[in-house]
Amino acid sequence: MDELYIHLRIREVIAETQDAFTYRLETIDGQPLAYQAGQFITFLIYLHGTEYRRSYSFSSTPGIDPYPSVTIREKQNGEISRHILHHWKAGDQVTALLPSGRFTLSGHTTSPRDIFLLGAGSGITPLFSLLKEILHNEPTAHIKLIYSNTSTERTIFHRHLQELVQQFPRQLHIIHLFSNDPDQIVRRLSNLSLEPLVQQQLRYQAADARFFVCGPPEYMRMILLTLTYMGFGEEQLHKENFVVNTAPQLARIGTPEDSSMKNVELHLRGGVHKLSIPGNHNILGEALAQGIAIPYSCKGGVCGSCTARCTTGKVWMALNEVLTDKEIEQGFVLTCTGYAISAEVVIEI
Repeated sequence: MDELYIHLRIREVIAETQDAFTYRLETIDGQPLAYQAGQFITFLIYLHGTEYRRSYSFSSTPGIDPYPSVTIREKQNGEISRHILHHWKAGDQVTALLPSGRFTLSGHTTSPRDIFLLGAGSGITPLFSLLKEILHNEPTAHIKLIYSNTSTERTIFHRHLQELVQQFPRQLHIIHLFSNDPDQIVRRLSNLSLEPLVQQQLRYQAADARFFVCGPPEYMRMILLTLTYMGFGEEQLHKENFVVNTAPQLARIGTPEDSSMKNVELHLRGGVHKLSIPGNHNILGEALAQGIAIPYSCKGGVCGSCTARCTTGKVWMALNEVLTDKEIEQGFVLTCTGYAISAEVVIEI
């Protein structure tokens, strides 16, 4: 193993709900793990002789929680999450990639602003990390957490959230939506309920508001479309994708017709790798085939683990659910869905 990978030990396993557990971690060498609130970590899991990679968001917050933690809910028909919940225990050692992810705060301000956190189900995990970061480091912000679940019993961090409301009553307002509660007037978030809710909760300038969204794809799509229609800009909207299968979509999009060889130079951890890659082969796949270990997880343009920066030439991405237009302008690319379209390409990882 090289510095691309880290080795962790599970300190403690905590039940959050009947099917969701928090895993507190520590590094084997005792050194602090560098990560940001809202980021995720990708575990390498070996099952039936096959390596799987699964990314899970941190529910802990650096500088506030003593140990990095991830919270994992068993996914329906999810063999890997079921394996983790049934087999990982305190004292076990696990291997992971270095933390990554762009679902983070760009910085703090002393000016008052509204921050909306919108989550459904296990989508609370990175939002919980961000919530603690904002509460402790940006006291002038007013935070609205709109959290959708089926019931109180299935609400991850329900008790912890109540404690935060008591600790930060002037900064935090939580709206719980329970789809199984017949007494609630609004049980599910929709475009019809979201727009007046946001307008009602805004305290400060709309242009200063920030929105962080995490949940099922349809849920996030509805929220982002509604907020865009309301006039909020791309730089105000942040989403975190829990990996979904994009293979059918990628198959429909297809690959470039140009199969001519491209000279691709990868700058990785102080070294330089020179590859010849056909224009219709993605960069990640060719790098792995040639024995170069670069970060990745979903291979579908969703998680962002493979994000790199193209400093020379051009790269076309078949699918991108992570990078913003501004980041693309700055040269950021996803190697898993990225194809070299220039004769000479230089990529920094």
